[in-house]
Amino acid sequence: METIIDTDATINERKIGPLQIVVAVLGACALFVEGFDTSAIGYIAPQITRAWKVPSDTLGTILTADMVGLLIGYLFLSPFSARFGHKRMVVACTTFFGLMTFLTITASNVETLIFFRFLTGIGVGGAMPSAVALTGEYIPGRVRSTSVTLIYIGFSVGQIGAGVVSGLLLEVFSWRAVLAFGGIVTLLFAGLFVFALPESVEYLVNRGNDRARALRIFRRVAPELALADSVRLVSGGQGMRKVAVRQLLEDGRAFGTILVWTGMFMNLMIYFFMQKWLTSLLVMVGLSQQEAILATTVGLAGGIVAAFILGPLMDRFGPYAVVSGLFAVSALVCVAMGSVLSMPASLLITAMSLAVGFCLSGGQKANNALSVFFYPTALRGTGLGWALGVGRIGGVLGPYVAGVLLTQGWSPSGLFYLSAVPMMIGAVTIALMGQSYGHGATRRELAQSGKM
Repeated sequence: METIIDTDATINERKIGPLQIVVAVLGACALFVEGFDTSAIGYIAPQITRAWKVPSDTLGTILTADMVGLLIGYLFLSPFSARFGHKRMVVACTTFFGLMTFLTITASNVETLIFFRFLTGIGVGGAMPSAVALTGEYIPGRVRSTSVTLIYIGFSVGQIGAGVVSGLLLEVFSWRAVLAFGGIVTLLFAGLFVFALPESVEYLVNRGNDRARALRIFRRVAPELALADSVRLVSGGQGMRKVAVRQLLEDGRAFGTILVWTGMFMNLMIYFFMQKWLTSLLVMVGLSQQEAILATTVGLAGGIVAAFILGPLMDRFGPYAVVSGLFAVSALVCVAMGSVLSMPASLLITAMSLAVGFCLSGGQKANNALSVFFYPTALRGTGLGWALGVGRIGGVLGPYVAGVLLTQGWSPSGLFYLSAVPMMIGAVTIALMGQSYGHGATRRELAQSGKM
């Protein structure tokens, strides 16, 4: 009699093993270089502005160029992971955006700089969803939200690393040295992924037509099962042979998908406004560039603390209640931020840790984990990619609108007050999603009830 092994069920029943730890660590490494390369432009923007005499509205275009590229990568490249596999997408796209980051040092004018930042964003947009989806596939469902939020520590560390490297290199060299460093490190990690990252078992079983390779990998997941060569693996629940974007709107997922997109849009609109403009805004209110970089960097460290808190809370109480509550708290914090910009630098640095770090960076991690929670295995790469893609529309609008409003005379405080509105919309959106899709049930409860 043929032995059939359901890979998802087996992973969910087991403890996390060495291979899964490797996948999670490498996923965090992929997010590290993505965080570095997308954040570096915000740190080096003041020096570029002075050197090239860039006006605020043009600076807004520079700061959002990679966001437009991210949008294209998320929407049009991420679905290719279903055709070519998550590993191939991570390796190819990481190599591409590492090369583009390095080549940005050749830019001699605004137009060329914008072009290379645009191409860098496309590569990041193709790599990130596959890295997260691959980690989500190999991690047991009972701790999946925790694991996804924890690997996003890599993204926060990359952002912090961009700040640290900028602080060390800007005064001694120039903004080009920061991008050269980021490009070289990214290419080194891409080489590591080639040799150490396993492919998606779900892809190999359902679309990759490589049963032998899938079996070899899965033996590393469950070595004590001593799987024979005759074992047949099934993976991904529905066993999707073909994956199309339209499936995000099928089988009762249409309303939830729209709500996921809305929440991601609101979060990333304010998150990227803060990421791209915060250093420059703090310089505007009187801080030195080094103080502003320190404040932004310390703020991002709050996102690391958030990962250790929000993920376990989501696995324990359900993602909808936790993410909705975080949006509401973020709205209050944005208002508070607008009130403390005239305070001493030490108070600003503390406020950054709560606002940018815990609430906004933590909110990005939590929204990504919610997307992984919502979609089945075969759709996670496409689902997360499209959620991030729609969210990046907000990521493009946030920094761009900030530049326009500053040109029209808005104060930095006014921008922070305005930021509270999208946060409240996000709170209502995710609360509505919880009412429609499980009433805050945890992944463990859904599994036990047979809904997963």
